[in-house]
Amino acid sequence: MSDTGKQSPLGVNTLSSLLQNQGFNINPIMVEYTGVSTSKTSATNLGIIVNNSCLRLLTYAINDAYGRGQVNTATYNNLISIGSTSIPALGNSKAPTFNWTGYPNWASDYTKTNEVTRWGYVRLFALQGYNEFNYNNGLPAYKDYLSAFMAASSFVEYSNKAIMSMTNSQEFLDGTYSNMNDLISADITGISLATTVFGRDLITSGKAINLSKISTFGLPSNLLETLQQYNCITKNVSLAILASGLQLDELSQLLSNISSATKEQERRLYGAFNLIVGDSLNEVLIPLNCKTRGLESLADLLNPQKLLPNSYQTLTVPVYNTTRSPTNSKTYYPTYSNGSINSNLNSPLVVDQIGTQTPTGTPPVAPTQVTVYQYTMTDEQGNPIDLVAKLVNASDINIISAGDSGGDGGGAGGGAGAGGGGGGGGAM
Repeated sequence: MSDTGKQSPLGVNTLSSLLQNQGFNINPIMVEYTGVSTSKTSATNLGIIVNNSCLRLLTYAINDAYGRGQVNTATYNNLISIGSTSIPALGNSKAPTFNWTGYPNWASDYTKTNEVTRWGYVRLFALQGYNEFNYNNGLPAYKDYLSAFMAASSFVEYSNKAIMSMTNSQEFLDGTYSNMNDLISADITGISLATTVFGRDLITSGKAINLSKISTFGLPSNLLETLQQYNCITKNVSLAILASGLQLDELSQLLSNISSATKEQERRLYGAFNLIVGDSLNEVLIPLNCKTRGLESLADLLNPQKLLPNSYQTLTVPVYNTTRSPTNSKTYYPTYSNGSINSNLNSPLVVDQIGTQTPTGTPPVAPTQVTVYQYTMTDEQGNPIDLVAKLVNASDINIISAGDSGGDGGGAGGGAGAGGGGGGGGAM
């Protein structure tokens, strides 16, 4: 019969016959050889294996010995085990390998104490065949037999659904999240398990971290874009960027997203951010609403140790596993170990996925000379009038006091770069 629920004409006819008590029967060839037995005490036909061989007289002797009780237990047990260790078939005895331990457990009780032995070992096949069909107190009906199978099949199918659901739950979304913490926190705990402390640090940092650009967090160009978004590129920041050797057209392209920053440009921006300290730093932090304590320069906004002072030690780097691992989909490497960057982050396994880290080295602060623009007034459109270009030594630029004197006529700083054509004083 088909397991798919679709039946061929032959399958339909076969099922119909079975439901009408036709079709199931003990193999007639087997009956011919082993005989017929409907109980432990009877063997209405011993079959040709016994009747047409030397086993016939021995089998009747065994039955007579059991029925009349004229032999003791030891003698009877010897009768039913003739040749059992050499050629059991010549003694109608069970073989040493006979291990029927299921119902009715004949193997462990094949002695005089069990009447099933009185017709010899071959009779057991006929009796077992009868017992397989005698499930209704001697009144078997094939449709009942089939109903038992159908009930069992339905139970198995119904139970398997629940079993499979529980089994599959053990691997629910396996490979898409690392643990239950990640699942319920949208992977936030994959960054830090200290959610309370980490959250407070994020609140204190204000708008210094652009979550929409988190993939490039830590790059100076990322911070530059954040400063532009919140109008934090002050005169001092502009002058520091120019002092670092970054040209005006390069800065314009970076701010307009025309081109991505090169490694050298990133280094120069970082050097410029290191120049922004003191009051110049406060001018940037206020519009960013950044209240993190202990910041010494604008470059500290790129340093998790300074920007997240209370939680940086809990930060991790998640690396997706390409094969099944005890850590499920991801392995979390601590970002910091013993106060410095975790050396495991430089392993080939990690580097292949997260890339190389920014090259080490001291960022350049400024070239020998930079051009600083000086002007004293603007026209109605905001364009500078009497523009004078002047070469100065970068080391002489005092960024800290820039803008202290304010006004159009004084103070260091300049309107170059993102500051455009606004006011600003003369250089030096």
